[in-house]
Amino acid sequence: MENNSRDGFYNNQLDINAIREAGVTEEFRQNIGMRALILIAPFPFLIIGRIEDVVTDYLIICAEVTNVNELDGEEFRIHIDDIEVFYIEKDNRRPIPDIRNGTHA
Repeated sequence: MENNSRDGFYNNQLDINAIREAGVTEEFRQNIGMRALILIAPFPFLIIGRIEDVVTDYLIICAEVTNVNELDGEEFRIHIDDIEVFYIEKDNRRPIPDIRNGTHA
């Protein structure tokens, strides 16, 4: 069997998905209690709310606002891999706007 140096290259690489998941998980864990804006691929797509907890690789967030009015106020359990984009409000430097009323929350 021929030794392919490419196979050795790939076998020695770190799992970038595991690194991303660990980094994102830790960012949410360090900011429990803060507000966050999250865009996810699965429905309801947009969630703005308070980070309640991180359990293994799931984010628990209490939604203030979603893109579906009927889901506002619900608690969501989101797998970290489903998060496409997120912003965590820190120290009110750049507050997440109130998209329902056109003001800052």
